[in-house]
Amino acid sequence: MAGVRLGDVQVFLEQGSPNPAGISVYFVVGSADELCDAQRANGVEIVEEPGDRLYGLRDYLARDLYGYRLSFGHYIYSGRPPIEIERVDVPVRLEKRLAALLHDLAAYKRMSVSSCLEEILLHTNEPFGDGVASPHTKAQLSHIQTLKHKHGIDYDSHGSYRFVEKT
Repeated sequence: MAGVRLGDVQVFLEQGSPNPAGISVYFVVGSADELCDAQRANGVEIVEEPGDRLYGLRDYLARDLYGYRLSFGHYIYSGRPPIEIERVDVPVRLEKRLAALLHDLAAYKRMSVSSCLEEILLHTNEPFGDGVASPHTKAQLSHIQTLKHKHGIDYDSHGSYRFVEKT
């Protein structure tokens, strides 16, 4: 039996014939939907499609070549008690390329533009270590870089201090 340490988790593997009966393995990932699409495209059997579960994950179930059931999911936060709020209209003007990026990002995250803005605002005001908490996974941050290139956003996060209206 061989042991492998993965962070705080130690995994033990034993040589022998595969025996998937009664065994399931669960992985928490950045985006269950993206991983499911990639696995499906590579011929992996998807046993159960991605869905939001009462236990706080959006996950799906796949079967590997040996018949083992593998579950992949990411945390969702809609399982907690609702927060009653009152929304107000806020006139917002954004630089055209940023507005296009925001629209595409919201679609990518399966959110409305308003919900995406609320999420970003909440996270940028939340302290986290030496910086601020990001509302985005690593995969989403990578996608944002693609969107920035797509929309010609060639300025950094402090660019808004230099914005001037076209006349």
